[in-house]
Amino acid sequence: MLTPAYCKFSSFFYPIGNAPAVFLTQDIPPGARADILLLGGGDVRSTLFTSHVDARPMDITCCDNQRAVIARNILLFSLIIDDDGRKNEESIGCIYFHLYLDQKARSLLRLQAKKLLKLSTTLDTWQQSQYGSRLGFCDSATLSDVRKMWELYSLEQEGDELSQFQRLIELALEKAMEYGKARGFGPSYSPHVSELRSVLPASSGTVDDFDRLCRHFGKHWSTELKADIRADARHPNPMFLTLKDDAMLYCGCNPLDGFHLITPYVSSGSGSQLLKPNKGMSRLKLILGSAKKEFSQWASSYRKHSSSITIRFFVGEALSFAHTLQHKRTMGANTAGWHRSQHRPGPLVLDGLDYLSGNAPFVFDVIDASNLFDHLSPLTLLTAASPLLRNSLTSTLYTEFTAVYRTNRLRLLDCMLCNQAPTTLALLGLFPVDYWTNAASFSSADEDLLNRTTDPFHKLFMRTTWKRPVVMRGSLGPQAGLVTLQFDARQLAHVLYRVYVNMFYQENVNPDPNLEYLQPIPRSMHQRAAFASFVGLVKTRVECDWSSAMNILLNLIAERPGAPKNLLRFQELIVYFHMLDIFSLEDTIQWSSHCAADWLPIQAAPSTTPSGASWGDLRDWKNIPPVVCVTLKIPRAKLHILLKMETSPMFDGTPVYCSVGDAHSPKSNRRHMFDACQLAFGEVSTIGTNYSDSFELSITEDEAGWRGSSALAVSFYVPSCSLLLQPRKTVISFGFEFLPKTPCWYLGTVSAMHETILEDSANVYVTRYAPGQAKLPIIQGFAETDFTDPSVVNIGTKFSLSVGVDLNAGAIESMIGRFDITSPEYQSTLQDCKVQASTESPYQVAITLGRTPSFTVAFPVFVTKNLKTRVARKSCYVEVIAPVATNTEWTKHPNFMYPIHLVEGKPANWNMPYLNLKYCPVIDSRLITKFDWFVPHVDLSGSSREKNASLTRTLAEEARSGLKGSIVTILTESRRRRVFNLCHPFNPRSNRIMIFPSDIRVDHANRTVVLDCAILPLHTELTAKLAGKLPWHVEGQCYHTAEFLHIWMEDFTMELFKHFLPACVERCRTWEHRDDCEYASSSSVPLSVEPDKPFLCTCGDGIFPAKFTDLENWGELSKHAVRAAISPAFWAPYVDEVYRRPEEADHRRGAKGGVNVGKASTDGCATCGKAKKDDGTLLFVCGRCKKVKYCSHACQKADWGVHKALCKDGRNGS
Repeated sequence: MLTPAYCKFSSFFYPIGNAPAVFLTQDIPPGARADILLLGGGDVRSTLFTSHVDARPMDITCCDNQRAVIARNILLFSLIIDDDGRKNEESIGCIYFHLYLDQKARSLLRLQAKKLLKLSTTLDTWQQSQYGSRLGFCDSATLSDVRKMWELYSLEQEGDELSQFQRLIELALEKAMEYGKARGFGPSYSPHVSELRSVLPASSGTVDDFDRLCRHFGKHWSTELKADIRADARHPNPMFLTLKDDAMLYCGCNPLDGFHLITPYVSSGSGSQLLKPNKGMSRLKLILGSAKKEFSQWASSYRKHSSSITIRFFVGEALSFAHTLQHKRTMGANTAGWHRSQHRPGPLVLDGLDYLSGNAPFVFDVIDASNLFDHLSPLTLLTAASPLLRNSLTSTLYTEFTAVYRTNRLRLLDCMLCNQAPTTLALLGLFPVDYWTNAASFSSADEDLLNRTTDPFHKLFMRTTWKRPVVMRGSLGPQAGLVTLQFDARQLAHVLYRVYVNMFYQENVNPDPNLEYLQPIPRSMHQRAAFASFVGLVKTRVECDWSSAMNILLNLIAERPGAPKNLLRFQELIVYFHMLDIFSLEDTIQWSSHCAADWLPIQAAPSTTPSGASWGDLRDWKNIPPVVCVTLKIPRAKLHILLKMETSPMFDGTPVYCSVGDAHSPKSNRRHMFDACQLAFGEVSTIGTNYSDSFELSITEDEAGWRGSSALAVSFYVPSCSLLLQPRKTVISFGFEFLPKTPCWYLGTVSAMHETILEDSANVYVTRYAPGQAKLPIIQGFAETDFTDPSVVNIGTKFSLSVGVDLNAGAIESMIGRFDITSPEYQSTLQDCKVQASTESPYQVAITLGRTPSFTVAFPVFVTKNLKTRVARKSCYVEVIAPVATNTEWTKHPNFMYPIHLVEGKPANWNMPYLNLKYCPVIDSRLITKFDWFVPHVDLSGSSREKNASLTRTLAEEARSGLKGSIVTILTESRRRRVFNLCHPFNPRSNRIMIFPSDIRVDHANRTVVLDCAILPLHTELTAKLAGKLPWHVEGQCYHTAEFLHIWMEDFTMELFKHFLPACVERCRTWEHRDDCEYASSSSVPLSVEPDKPFLCTCGDGIFPAKFTDLENWGELSKHAVRAAISPAFWAPYVDEVYRRPEEADHRRGAKGGVNVGKASTDGCATCGKAKKDDGTLLFVCGRCKKVKYCSHACQKADWGVHKALCKDGRNGS
């Protein structure tokens, strides 16, 4: 009930994922066990892919709101486990991906479903089965739901049953096609982003292939190209059905979307992980064969590792599940008062055997929320998920978001978090590393180009990595966690009020142009209960005078200007404040007696005495709770207005609400509205005495839903004092809200569909708790164990962290770290010493008292270098005041791009994903010159800011530009150069780093390329040792050759490389760091950035696969070299923009009638911006328009899709 209640007659059924599989553990160092939570579970692709590339033990908890998705996933996993001889591999793939099955596959599915039904009569029998230790259930309700689907799968499909199945499939297809046609997309239409994303970064030149494949699948719902084989598949596949006939297959379903299909375009087929094409094999058959091969490999790997992988499943909503896990973790209770779904009556009770025994995890190393940001309020989701993230530097939360193209991406995180991003991030205890470092693992430029050329809606995919902030630096390295934030009550109230205003900004009568950046998150994602859940989390995060803060916050909300409907939902806000233990209703009523607002929607009910034995109404309830649940039963006939909307294919549902008020009051427009409603179709039954604590309500669900005949029961919580004002005549109503897509021509001006009065006991029920519940819903928030006291490492001090707030902006503007000196020695030193504060990293500050060891403070966000200190020598404390930074602070920290932290003495990447090079296919170097995507993909790692020569850059930006430019050179030249020498232009034989390329590979998980190479750091000692063994070294001179290339760089760029390369080594290591690792002994990564000093540890030296290179003297050189994986260093979409040439920007503005087009760039290559060709010669111009320049034919070919319109314009204008 943390999202607005929607009336939707048809819900999408997503049997197949529509994005390529991701590597779930790519930010966790190899080897360690990983506990994983999939909040947007979806299909099996990412689980299978991760088990293929990572053999570590894993415990995976998978949540999905659709039982059909969970049922088909468990059945697939069981089939894979059983198929040890791989005899049924082809049939298993068909069962999961094809709409129609041949007799063999249909029989296999039916027999497997019967087998699972026999083994799953109870949770105990399932646990004792051969699958029980590998596949589990979080609760008995999930088992019950899944069994219903397996019963459907087990039917014989003979005679009438076959006809019924056929009709159900046809109906599902008709709905999908109608919906897709109305919106201009679907499997029978041209490919869109989801299909082409599977071949990134090589999407250019693949559109025709995927157009044919999309049309083929849209026509046949099968990937099989041969008509005779398809003709044998006559049986409808029940794995594409749900038990509800109102469910609709997602119109964009395509089995190819979940795979990585770049391999056929970049490889000749060598290597065991690749499909080896037969002579004469068509491109389409090669693509489909590649997908089948990948699925086969994934399945084999999962079967091999399944004994060390536990997957448990939950059917229900992610928010309810997350909050229940929070409560279970902290209090040990199996339920937290939430329903499993907003549209089903069952309570969420974690009664699975692993939860009863305590074997299931409650905090996680990885949380993947998939694309839930597209369907839920991002702030509400992060509020639920953040407390479940383990306090570890490597623990990671992933989210995906599809932003419309017109979105101001530089403020998108502010939009999602409903305040200035650093403020909300500090309260959530999350650290989005790509946002702060402006370094990402995937190319937003590729996404931008893909969307601009194929997506009519111009949406941009963004995947974000969130971590826990560093709180202190201990003896074994930095530690992650939380430190309590101290607020002044007024400051906290203004921060929360700003979140409130931004959440509900669309309620303003006159839209505020300053809030236009909030448009990407629609108003329909937010309601007051969600805001209360965030405030509940904040209460566990901060220290302040809470009562005073809530009084001030309620004053601000009550007096909010320009939003007349604001107070109509005030009761719902205070109800959830009470239920979530934020601010009691009694305290709210007391506050209201002192509030100066003209009208307040809350007041105490009068105390009266019945004239007889009882009132016969709500007044008979002894000790009535402050909050009660009202359930309104709505007859089916009253829903006809909503049912009429179904005839509109553009109707996606409308939010509904309930209201409480006095219909006869002259201020009837001030009825109290409640959006947090629980909806369920079914039969209502009661037990106990009405108007008492014993009165309970239960609903027997009618699974036919909107297609059935049962009444609709809508439940919501209200303050009992409002009902007691008119205990019989209070009007209870149910209505809907108009949205831009609401088909108003069916509705006239009516928005209230049904209303009755409180004394209508046949249709209105008032109970202590919601139907099926025995407690109010709970938001647990952070646990006490989540917090760390940095004083334990700053011996002799007591530390506290407070904030400074800009009251007008409602945002944190400074962090104040205070050290109260408790050590007598330090107290004495403080009296006459110099106190200095210095920045050690963008979030860490050191304070030194004279010559004593420094104290360190780690802030939860980036801070600027404009530090101030406040010293109280008599009171013996020191404060450091650090202004909170914006997302441009990275421009001042040259080396904080890919930080590495020591975790228990071992290095761990914080912003560069790990990968297994064994499963990264090799790109055929002979084909690279034919690729029109390779150079643009690599080169557009430079952002708009980095490629704008007119901007004044900081040293950090110059270093980054140098790093990125060098990486571009290494990647583009590696096909013909065998050695790269990184050195200073005036001293090429000193402070050198040598790179020996082996292969360019595909990084499937991040949709980019990676150079498999060796790093040889030639410090003074090693250079002397290798004297005479470097065949390209000629006494007295260093020079370029056909195979050897110098890459000149300034000292600050070389320093950045020494921070970058240890991460490249760490990400692909297959070895363990020794106990005497130099990183651990020096407590530093890199070891040094000084010239001619070692910067890499030697733990991985000499460990290379066979035939890594045939370089002369490699046997001797390899002993001192280490393997590394170098990828382009991409910019982050929250921080920067894709580079566009001036004439392209002019062309786009001109398309809107604004600016003249045809003016070409004269600065450099139109694609990559280079001033000259790689060989130093001048650029050549387009032979057609004679205006645009290029450095290579590859760049010219890559640019043609955009330039052809300009080229035509230029020709016509000449």
